[in-house]
Amino acid sequence: MEPILNRRDLFKALTAAAFTTLQLPAAEPGAPLFFSKPEFALLDALTDLMIPTDDHSPGAREAGVAPFIDRTVAEAFLAQDKESWRKGLAAMNQFSQSSCQCPFMKATPQQQVEMLTKLAAKEKHPETEPEKFFTQLKETTAFAYYSSSIGIHQDINYKGNVLLEQFVGYDAT
Repeated sequence: MEPILNRRDLFKALTAAAFTTLQLPAAEPGAPLFFSKPEFALLDALTDLMIPTDDHSPGAREAGVAPFIDRTVAEAFLAQDKESWRKGLAAMNQFSQSSCQCPFMKATPQQQVEMLTKLAAKEKHPETEPEKFFTQLKETTAFAYYSSSIGIHQDINYKGNVLLEQFVGYDAT
């Protein structure tokens, strides 16, 4: 009696089945890695309000600050590092709800700036969750922006390790 399936045929069938079940759909191009789309939109708006485009240089949005934070948080090892961002964004919406009776993204640009100004005033001694998150967000936004090509080269005009004929900086004496 001949076996119905020999080892070689069984291995081929299992290999083919494994490859068909392991194929995952491709991620949507430009989709956030960690945050939901509404969370990412809020993060992008917050970072852009902190470092807006001006006549000197592009802002946080053009520098890719929100995608940088999204990628960094997605790759974070500790769960609390990830959750602090989710809780912080939720706290911003709650703060906006109590301040303007609407989520942050529905507030007017003037209301958004006023809320961030109010949080910035408590930056040295944060007590509430939105105040603590504001500090975390500001530090991360500044780090990401000034680590980007736009922040380094266009905003602060860093030239790299070049010999300067004359020092053009501030003299502290």
